[in-house]
Amino acid sequence: MRRHLSLSLVPTILALIASSGAKAQLSVSAAIGGIPSVPGAMLENFDEPNPSILSLSGNAYLNTGFDGTASPPIFTGSTAAYFGETPANGQDATQFVAVEPGGTATFTFATPKNYFGLYWGTIDPYAGMNQLTFYDASNNEIGQLQGSDVLAANGALNPGDAAYVNITSTVDFSTVVASAAPYFPESFEFDDVAYSVPEPASIGLMIVGGAVLLARRPKTKQVER
Repeated sequence: MRRHLSLSLVPTILALIASSGAKAQLSVSAAIGGIPSVPGAMLENFDEPNPSILSLSGNAYLNTGFDGTASPPIFTGSTAAYFGETPANGQDATQFVAVEPGGTATFTFATPKNYFGLYWGTIDPYAGMNQLTFYDASNNEIGQLQGSDVLAANGALNPGDAAYVNITSTVDFSTVVASAAPYFPESFEFDDVAYSVPEPASIGLMIVGGAVLLARRPKTKQVER
């Protein structure tokens, strides 16, 4: 008896194929003193030399303390303890990423991710001042997040606050670029990044989907001899 995979999976597979190059929906949550929302995510606190996933361009650098332009994020709640930072409460005394106007900090991942978190310092309220831009594996831009979006995600936040920001994307990304607009005198400071790969279930669907498409291929008719 020849067995066939259920055709009910075909819409799911077509949706996965159609998502290539599509714009993502970014789900955002933010909390003062928060922690990553995804258990088991990879963590980076920048306390060691520059990590391999990070490249800095223009006026962007790893910094400790206040240098006259970039201000360290202020720790409260559970963030510092979760990432092994000091002090538990107060001005970040460890290395953080500072992106001054015109600079960029780029995270490049060898395998696609669908979650990205960071401790966003001194959240700026206006569009274009500080932003994160997400790109897929083909370097197509799939979405942006700005300080105004972070403030909108939690009505208790005020401009200038520091909060842990969790971002989940409906389209997997391979690159995240943090930038500060050159026409605003505001730097983008952040620390304690977290990131994770898609859930194994979604990978499994892609594998099953490939099998469904193969099963649907027309068969070559055998000529009897």
